[in-house]
Amino acid sequence: MCDDAAAVPKLGMGPIRREQICRAATTVIAREGFSGTTMRVVAEEAGVSTGMLNHYFANRQDLLMHALTFVSERAHGRMVAAIDGTPPGRPRLEALLDSMLADGDDQDAGETWRVWINAYGEAVRLPELRHTIESRLNGWYALIDHALEGLVPAETEGEIPWSWRLDALLNGLAIRALTSETALSAEQIRDGVIRTLLREVPAGA
Repeated sequence: MCDDAAAVPKLGMGPIRREQICRAATTVIAREGFSGTTMRVVAEEAGVSTGMLNHYFANRQDLLMHALTFVSERAHGRMVAAIDGTPPGRPRLEALLDSMLADGDDQDAGETWRVWINAYGEAVRLPELRHTIESRLNGWYALIDHALEGLVPAETEGEIPWSWRLDALLNGLAIRALTSETALSAEQIRDGVIRTLLREVPAGA
């Protein structure tokens, strides 16, 4: 653990330190929940002083927003790579969902879900966090639209977007899997989302 004399980073170390702290914050939020995440605990996880933490992040809310951005960018890169070159249709949609869900032993995917769930809970009372969530969701919705190419018809004005519907199904089942004692595999979630979504597609669309 660094002492307070090392609170100010060396020149050029800023991006490295920021990522180091975001990784630590992600791990702590995923493990303890946002309510159990303090600046001191994150500093200990990152191996830096609380002074170093305060140099980069104004408060816990600021830290949560940056942790959400960190896991979102990490997941986005993983999903883009998963669907790159995959032909349109069900194979592309399955590839996207598989990369988002991953297996239970995939630490990055598990942390991503837990940070997002915590962020949604906190966003009820934090307008700034809602703005961060919306900005991160835009890229996710674009990936969903790409994955749904050829599977769903064009949306009509006033209709709930297909990307929103898929996201809602996926979130609901993922939260169920994380919070229920009933086993629910990534494959079950993937297939359940696809079947339910495509059941909504009008015949002949």
